[in-house]
Amino acid sequence: MIGEQEAELIRCLQQNSDVFAWVPEDMPGIDPKFMNHRLSIADGAQPVVQKKRKQGEEKRRAIREETDKLLKAGFIREVRYPKWLVNVVMVRKANGRWRMCTDYTDLNKVCPKDPYPLPNIDKLVDSVSGYEFLSFMDAYSGYNQIKIHPEDEEKTTFITDGGAFFYKVMPFGLKNAEATYQRLMDKIFKEAIGKDIEVYVDNMVAKSEGGENHYETLRRVFKILRRHQLRLNPEKCSFGVQAGRFLGFMLTKRGIEANPEKCRAVISMRSPQNVKEVQ
Repeated sequence: MIGEQEAELIRCLQQNSDVFAWVPEDMPGIDPKFMNHRLSIADGAQPVVQKKRKQGEEKRRAIREETDKLLKAGFIREVRYPKWLVNVVMVRKANGRWRMCTDYTDLNKVCPKDPYPLPNIDKLVDSVSGYEFLSFMDAYSGYNQIKIHPEDEEKTTFITDGGAFFYKVMPFGLKNAEATYQRLMDKIFKEAIGKDIEVYVDNMVAKSEGGENHYETLRRVFKILRRHQLRLNPEKCSFGVQAGRFLGFMLTKRGIEANPEKCRAVISMRSPQNVKEVQ
């Protein structure tokens, strides 16, 4: 973008700063009357109470910290005498920190699969390649912006040293969470998909042919986000760029190119030193 276009883009972002969330408390959440997550449990399925697993001190500390954050944000609530109970699983992230997941294996086994279709990735990538300007957007804890139906909240209960808690929002790990999120995005962006934006679950790309049009495209997208109270994560968004990664592909004005990260291993491969290595 040239200087004037870049300045206009910055003004656009500043004027729409309310569509971003910096902390969980900034998320009002999707109106549950518009969309919420239901658990469809097969007839005759019996509740399962998992035996509490032991965790090391480092993991227990991380669990306490994460539980406190979720309580403060209003995402979970303590419960007594739950019929369903699962363990938490701690997964090490790339930055060295812990991610707290929930083991919904037993619950997922008795939930029929939601057949709601996801977009065809190849067609989706083709539809956003070749544009001069792109904006890559990611929702702030996207799944957590969708409420769990009140009748199903206690079925998501997990156990920690500090007690048992159920989710009031849709957590990761539920069998049909991805389908619910795609359904939400298709409903929210019904009039914009194929024109201003393309969406695959929580991956969003706004597109335009020129810089002068791009901030107008973003304003329309932000208006939709604001109307439905969906908040973006500013740390995971890139605006007004000419290239970026989307669903594992590198998108540029020229079209689809090889993803540098996926080519790194081949590029750095040592050249054969003898006939045997060539074979």
